[in-house]
Amino acid sequence: MADTESNDINQSTKGSGETIHVIIRNRTQILFDDNVKSVTSKNDTGIFDVLAEHTNFISLITSPLILGKVDGQKQEIVFQNGLIKVKDNAVFCYVDLLSK
Repeated sequence: MADTESNDINQSTKGSGETIHVIIRNRTQILFDDNVKSVTSKNDTGIFDVLAEHTNFISLITSPLILGKVDGQKQEIVFQNGLIKVKDNAVFCYVDLLSK
């Protein structure tokens, strides 16, 4: 997983200042790849936010994932199962999307 992450993001695309870089992907494609102001998600202990300069961590997450975009808009991604990894001011999410 580490090799894929290093290929997906490099120093120039990491979030800076008040933003954090987010990559959300499923098994076949990248669903989102941009800087955001916040990421809101939920795990077995409750709802949490990830902001710029957040401490490194990894967790299983449940739907939805809410992105607070730089322009003030919110984007919600609904999924079945997910994993979030926060490392070095970047967020990597791996999700199984719900079937249509």
